[in-house]
Amino acid sequence: MEQKETRKTYFPNLPNEEELDLFFSPLERIASWFPTIASLSMLLGLLGTVIGINTAFGEMEAQGKVSLEVLAGGIKDALNTTIVGLLVAIPSLFFHRVIENKIRYISELIIKDHTKHQ
Repeated sequence: MEQKETRKTYFPNLPNEEELDLFFSPLERIASWFPTIASLSMLLGLLGTVIGINTAFGEMEAQGKVSLEVLAGGIKDALNTTIVGLLVAIPSLFFHRVIENKIRYISELIIKDHTKHQ
């Protein structure tokens, strides 16, 4: 769609807003999932963190002492789930932004194609 000839094939005349919305709606529907995935992954990472910390305190209580060895397993689980949540959330937000910007850019190109010659 970045080639003018390709855009002219899809839009030989100046499209109205409804036509552009209809054209880009499948891509926008897909893109709308990325923020949801990012939010859920961050919340699941947080849940894993809470479970890991809870496990660490449970082990500490069961053994009746505070030591690094007792806390290490739970803390490690907490950090791992946080890392995984962020590894999913960050790219999801990034790709959502990339797709939004690409849609905006192509829409602007389509409009420019038809307004320059008038």
